Amino acid sequence: MSGPLPPSDLASRQPELLTFEAGTILERFYNRGRDPIYFDPSRSGRLNAPDGAYGVLYVSHDLRGAFAETFLRTPGRRLLPLDLVRKKARARIGVTHALTLIKLAGFGLAKLGATAEVTHGGLPYDVPQRWSKALHDLGSQPDGVAYNARHDDEALCYALFDRASASVVEESREEDIDQDWFWELAERYGVGLAPFSR
Repeated sequence: MSGPLPPSDLASRQPELLTFEAGTILERFYNRGRDPIYFDPSRSGRLNAPDGAYGVLYVSHDLRGAFAETFLRTPGRRLLPLDLVRKKARARIGVTHALTLIKLAGFGLAKLGATAEVTHGGLPYDVPQRWSKALHDLGSQPDGVAYNARHDDEALCYALFDRASASVVEESREEDIDQDWFWELAERYGVGLAPFSR
């Protein structure tokens, strides 16, 4: 088990909240050729529903968090093969109506009775998925969870529940991310292009 389970008095606690106003722009890397707005109902994601009862869309405050969550999943990775980069695209996701998220990070951890292990532990994802369901099912009906990326704990990321689907739209997409801005960001993490992959 990785981290504590949701406490029995969770519904009576006062969580730390984060609100997105209409007009907020979020970042996401996704599989090229697919719809960038996809609320995943599978059990494969850290904060997905443990029973498939709802879908989750993973986005980030900025490119840094999106990069960490997408390209740094293998601890210690120093080189990215070009075929992996070419499989991914970038999308900017716009918020059209205000969204309220519960912060499972910073002060929000203690307020909920959680620890950073919940979002930073490895497989299996049983514990974080139980937290996801417990927070999803609160009477306040939050639109998602804010958490720090596992591979960059200063980068804020968001797991949006599918109840937020009518409040997000694709603002733009960039299907060719093999560009200077991408490799400059990768360099900040000490990551480069795998040799002979061009």
